[in-house]
Amino acid sequence: MTFHAALERHNQRLTEADRRIGSMLLADPRGAPFLRAAELARLADVHESSVVRFAQKLGFAGYIEMREALKADSMLVADRTIAMREEGEPFSLAMVVASQVEVLQRLPAKIPQERIDECVDAIREASTVWLVGHGLVLPLIEFMRNKLSRAGIAAVPVTERGLERATALAGVEAGDTVLAFALHDEYDQVARQLLAVEAAGATVVLLTDEDALMASNLPAQVIAIPRDRARHGVLVAMTAICYAIHYALVHRAGDDVRATRERIDELVKLDEPTG
Repeated sequence: MTFHAALERHNQRLTEADRRIGSMLLADPRGAPFLRAAELARLADVHESSVVRFAQKLGFAGYIEMREALKADSMLVADRTIAMREEGEPFSLAMVVASQVEVLQRLPAKIPQERIDECVDAIREASTVWLVGHGLVLPLIEFMRNKLSRAGIAAVPVTERGLERATALAGVEAGDTVLAFALHDEYDQVARQLLAVEAAGATVVLLTDEDALMASNLPAQVIAIPRDRARHGVLVAMTAICYAIHYALVHRAGDDVRATRERIDELVKLDEPTG
């Protein structure tokens, strides 16, 4: 079990002190595996026993086992920023591509397939899927709307903020699914609305970056994406996750998807001008 996966799974059990500990570990994935429990406790301003309890809450036998998981996670992290400073490597397309590739290669280790499958189940069981997000994630909203619509699933984009977003979310009903795209620094703006529709019986799936895992108000389903040490790569990784959701949906609901596409093809032909 990776540290990232354990943190994602047990987030809702964490106290404020636990979240301070977790924030310290996420802030320095390379240095964290080498911290003694007493050092981590001092940095997080908690008692050393709180560090041990934190590890146990995440499903580890103790702090040593959690530290080994942190060490395994840290081996997946490549600090391109430090490499550039040490080697004098200039900014280049090749460097950007390498950084993105590193994040993508880490995804399967950070995000188990069961997270994708749970999201697909929520989409398939929904009466309506609401796609919430704004700003940089708008292309992903449109991508998912397109793919879900072509699979015969009613998908409603919610890309405004303020009154417009509140008005749209007022239409979410029990049995619907909300797929929300929000980075950690944007999540607070929509968190209470998402939790409100979840409390009313909708399923909420949040796609975010791993820094959001320390928030105290997350929905039950979270897919948290790692960044590289230069804090890049999330949008590319989110795109890969969207493709994974789409492919899993097609695989698990193949007959329904094919039937919908056949109907679409028939209607397209009716739209063509007759001779």
